[in-house]
Amino acid sequence: DYGQIRAASAYNADLYRRFDEIVACSDGCRRAFLNVHPQLTGKTCVIPNFQNDTAIVRLAKAQPVNLDHGRLNVLTVARFGREKGILRALYAVAALGAQRGGMCYYLIGDGPEYAAAQKAIVELGLDGTVILLGAMENPYGHMRAADVLLIPSFSEAAPMVIHEAALLGTPILTTETSSAVEMVQDTGFGWVCPNTQEGITQGLRRLLAADAADAARGARRSHV
Repeated sequence: DYGQIRAASAYNADLYRRFDEIVACSDGCRRAFLNVHPQLTGKTCVIPNFQNDTAIVRLAKAQPVNLDHGRLNVLTVARFGREKGILRALYAVAALGAQRGGMCYYLIGDGPEYAAAQKAIVELGLDGTVILLGAMENPYGHMRAADVLLIPSFSEAAPMVIHEAALLGTPILTTETSSAVEMVQDTGFGWVCPNTQEGITQGLRRLLAADAADAARGARRSHV
């Protein structure tokens, strides 16, 4: 999200002015950029990210994962950096109270906040609810098996994990970031919640209250 990185300087504006064309990977990213550099509207376009769909599906099938579908299986795949909102996601899950017994939250990834996440899980009493899987070269088996992909980020541009989850038929719950509405809500791939800890809690609560796992699996739409 260009508006979040404090790049609005005369120096950067001059550099961008020299390019023939500037490409954003989503309309939300384009809008965020042009909010800072409106004078570049005429030379800024959108080309979505592209991924190797065949390889993603092949990798998902190569390492199948079986999860307990008596609970809502929620998955986050992300770097454990502050902007990804992992710690507030843990607090959001803790705020569900007894209701969190109906879910299992898996996290794939590593990063500077990994140790803090381990500590928070213990302090919040989430040992039976949250499972840290660490860094994983092939996360697609888990992504395909999960009921919901959770993106709890403070800020995002156009996350490639959205396309990956949608491709594998897994609906998405995401905080509202620059491209969330167009990539998740408008496409019907899932739900967008307010970009707050409480928003994440309420988003999960609604899924759990709607007979959780069955509701999420019913929302699946395969694009394989």
